[in-house]
Amino acid sequence: MEELRKANIGRDVWAHVPKNKRAVWEAPDGRTINETLASFTDIPVDIVVHIKLIGFDGDGINHVKVEEAALARYLRGLHLDLQTAVLEPELKHLALRPRVHFRVSKAPVGLTHRVAGGLTSYIFGAMQGKRLSTVYVPHRVVDDVLATEEAGLAQSAGAHHDYTAAPSTEGGGSDPTHLPPLLTLYLLNLEPPASADYLYTYNEEDAVVAAGNWSDFKSCPGALHASEARAAGGGGLAWVDLAAAPHSYGPLRGGQGQVFPHSLPHATAFVPGAASTAILPELAALAAGAVSHLAWPALQHGDLALPNRDGGDDLEVAVIHIHDTLAVPPRSVDLDVLRQQLGGTVAGSIMGLSVKEHFLSFAVCDLCVNAYTNALRVRTQRQEGSNVVASAGQILDRLMLHTTLSEYSEIILAYAGVHQTHNVLPVFVFDLSLRDEPLLLDGALQASAFPDMVIAVASRAQPVRSRFSCGHMPRAVQPEDATRAVLGAVMQSAFGVSHTAQRYSPASGPGWNYLWALGATPFGPLSGITRLSIPAAAAVGRNLALAELERHTGRVAAVLRGLNKLSPPHKSSLKWAIERADLRSRVTARLAVVGVKLEMAVAALSAGRNAEALRLARHMSTDASALERTALQLDTALTQSLSCRGGTDWLVLVWPPAGSLVAVVAALWWRSRGARLKAEARYDKIY
Repeated sequence: MEELRKANIGRDVWAHVPKNKRAVWEAPDGRTINETLASFTDIPVDIVVHIKLIGFDGDGINHVKVEEAALARYLRGLHLDLQTAVLEPELKHLALRPRVHFRVSKAPVGLTHRVAGGLTSYIFGAMQGKRLSTVYVPHRVVDDVLATEEAGLAQSAGAHHDYTAAPSTEGGGSDPTHLPPLLTLYLLNLEPPASADYLYTYNEEDAVVAAGNWSDFKSCPGALHASEARAAGGGGLAWVDLAAAPHSYGPLRGGQGQVFPHSLPHATAFVPGAASTAILPELAALAAGAVSHLAWPALQHGDLALPNRDGGDDLEVAVIHIHDTLAVPPRSVDLDVLRQQLGGTVAGSIMGLSVKEHFLSFAVCDLCVNAYTNALRVRTQRQEGSNVVASAGQILDRLMLHTTLSEYSEIILAYAGVHQTHNVLPVFVFDLSLRDEPLLLDGALQASAFPDMVIAVASRAQPVRSRFSCGHMPRAVQPEDATRAVLGAVMQSAFGVSHTAQRYSPASGPGWNYLWALGATPFGPLSGITRLSIPAAAAVGRNLALAELERHTGRVAAVLRGLNKLSPPHKSSLKWAIERADLRSRVTARLAVVGVKLEMAVAALSAGRNAEALRLARHMSTDASALERTALQLDTALTQSLSCRGGTDWLVLVWPPAGSLVAVVAALWWRSRGARLKAEARYDKIY
């Protein structure tokens, strides 16, 4: 096992096993081909989500008291039928599917006091000498306390921590006690000091917060946060404060996924006597939503940029600034942010990523001008935030722009000085410094992700109202800075990371819910932070491992389906499919080795060790290739060939044309004779 973990990529571990130890691997395991096939087409991945309760001992709002066992029963009753979905270009499910196990525990009394003390101190300090309708609390007041607590638990990893388990109902499995949580979710229900209404802000300036105008906030305030710190087991950390003031945010005018004041289960919304019981299903639903958005989100697409087209493990993100000035324009994309955030997502893995910058003026790139002008459209629309005022403005048709750039991308990259494109993800940024009017992709987006490129636009126009609101105040897009939009688009294009608000359910299909689209996320106009939370960054490594596992398990499954066709009906066994004993032993050994690698990769995924899972998935390639070579040998042995025996008479070549000639002459004679007889009969009738 240790050899599998430490072996170099491409090393065939089985080929280096001594011959006297191969008998164990070559022995049949007693399974049929169909049973072996099922182990490569339906692969459960056990993941753990730990729910920690703060303020649910009867001392919080509405005196809500929640027992761990009671909430665990509701979590067990969710019957989550989760799938690993790929949303584009067509919806499909991967062979690996999550099996969620919940753990429920109450936070220590000391942690409750530290969180309550931090909130009380800040809120009283902000209200001193002022009459505030809403107090805006920096999210770090709570986040730093929880992160410190989790760091302390990580140092005392050997200590025992009590919790109530709610294992998955699928397969009758028990709680996997050896697994660390992939996501730790804190639920807070502390009584606010002086009954003050408060919300959390995300890295806002003090002067902006003091003004209290939400439209000037870089990020929409909220009641929850997906942290940039890790939980005790190395997984993601998130928290929801149910005592924060209810408020709304999300898309305008009928868009999907709006968050309303009642979207979170605030304890004040329940009848006091029944609150402790009535809130339980709401808390379970909140935990289920966190799983779909943070712990195991869907993949946007399955065509990831790594490994690249040549099978290499390096990716170059080439930011091509296409500008309308002769001189280099002001920076619209911060490369340091891209390097730090994107590099951190693949740190420690076998993959490498670099970000480079190039400049290309309209004056020397006719193809760029052609793509830009072909995509320009004029559209009349109602101004965002108004009811009756209509305006006409220009937009860039992102699909038309992508079509043109795809056709000439290699030429444009060569103009910019990029000649080796096998490992390059181009990011075409149209820097329109001479343009004062706002211009967005499809009138709404600063950047758009495609599997083969990213397209972005930046200008020096004034902030543009977006199609999203925060507390009934429209959110604005800053056209001069496209860093955050480009970061999110690169994650979507290169690594298939879906939008934070994107969700998928086998029952209802794809959908949207913007509850978690706040804070450290690069997607959507509700946040302005250019850093990634741990769940968002972990999705990159997870997607790389999932795509690699899906590729190689699919190859093994294809071989098994072919072998199953060689077996007689009702006798699905390698013994009947492969007559040669040496080939049968070889296939059995390879299936055993690749099965062990798959089991180890799945265990690494369950524990959040995505880099290790990716390495083990790459190791499966050698076994999949060996099985395919064996299948080709069987196919060659079964392929029938036709051969001519004896000499060939040259008359065989003469008879077909000679016979055809005789047939044609006979047909012409018969036709002329019939015509003559008809003419004579007509002549006799006249006379």
